[in-house]
Amino acid sequence: MKRRILKIIGVSILIYVFICFATPFNLFLRNRSIENQINYLSRILDRGYDDDLQLSYPEGKLFSNALLALSTIEYCDRNNEFHERFSLIVDKCIHRIQSEKALRIFNPEIDPKYGMFYNGWVNYVNKAYQGSPLFEYSSIQESVIGVSKVIEDRLLRTQIDSLRVLDTYLGSNWPADNLIGIMSLNEDSIKWRWIDTILNSTNHPSKLVHHSGSNKSEIRGSSSAMITFCLSELTVDGIKEYDNTFKEIFVDEYLGIQLVKEYEDGSNISDIDSGPVLFGYGASATIMNIKTQASLNSSRARLTWAAMNVISLPVNIFGKKYFMFKKEPMFDLFMLWGCVEL
Repeated sequence: MKRRILKIIGVSILIYVFICFATPFNLFLRNRSIENQINYLSRILDRGYDDDLQLSYPEGKLFSNALLALSTIEYCDRNNEFHERFSLIVDKCIHRIQSEKALRIFNPEIDPKYGMFYNGWVNYVNKAYQGSPLFEYSSIQESVIGVSKVIEDRLLRTQIDSLRVLDTYLGSNWPADNLIGIMSLNEDSIKWRWIDTILNSTNHPSKLVHHSGSNKSEIRGSSSAMITFCLSELTVDGIKEYDNTFKEIFVDEYLGIQLVKEYEDGSNISDIDSGPVLFGYGASATIMNIKTQASLNSSRARLTWAAMNVISLPVNIFGKKYFMFKKEPMFDLFMLWGCVEL
C-alpha cells in the first residue's frame, strides 16, 4: 500500500513537471497560463496590492499596473481576444497609474515634469492601448488620449532644442527609461536622434548602453536586457549585433536555458534593479531577457521560460495562477509579460 502511494505521488510529480515545462510550447496550456495569471494579478491589484508593492519598490504601484496592462493588451492583440472584461482590467490599471497615489513619488519640478520613468511607462501603456482593437471597449478613451497628448507634447518640448538623456529623478537618469518613452512617441524626427544620443552616450568599450547616468562606464544585465528589448521593438539598425554583444558579456546557456549575469564579473551584489542574485545570475535580468529574446524570435526564450515555470512552483487552479506561493508578485508580472511574447 505504501509503495502504491509513493508511486502515485511520483507519477503526479512527473505529470506536474511535464505540464509546467510544456506550457510555453502548447497554445492551449500557454493561453490558460496567461489568462489565469491575468485573473489572479488583476484581482490582487484591485484589492490594493499595488500599494503594498509601492512600499517595496520605488515605482511599485505604477510599474505593477503598467506590466499587467501591457500584458493584457499584448495577449489580446496576439490572440484576437477582444472582450469588455479585458478592457475593464486595462481601464482599472490605467486609472491606478494616473491616480494621485501613483503620481505622489514623482517630482513635478524636474524637466520633464515627473521624470522619464513616469512619462515613459504611462505613455507606453496608453499608446499600446490606443493601437489595440481592445481600446474600442474602453470607458476611459478620452482620458487615455488626453494624457498621451500631454506627455508627448511635454517630451517633444523638452527635447526640441538640444537632445539629451532625460532625468528620471532630479539629477539622475536611466537610459532604459528614456527608451521606453521613445517607444511611445510618434514623432520620428526627434525619436531617431534621441536614440542616437543614448547610444552615443555610453563610455563602455562594448558600446552597450550604460545602466545609469551616474556611471557611464557601468553596464548591468537587468538594464541591458530591457534596453535590448526596446531597441528590438524600435527596429534599430544593428540590433542583432547589439544583442550578440549583450549575450557574449552577460548570458550563459545550459541546455539551451539562458541565465543572465547582473554584473560583468559575476558579482552577487543585489539591489532593487537586479532582484535576487544567485551565483552571479540576476532574477530580473534573466526574466527580462525572456521577453527580449522572444521579441528577437529566439527559441531560447521558450526554453528559459519553461525552466523558470518549473522551478518557481506554479499553482494554476480555479482560474488563477501564481508562483512561489504568492511571495513575489513582481516575478509573476515579469513572467506574464514574457509569456505573452512567446
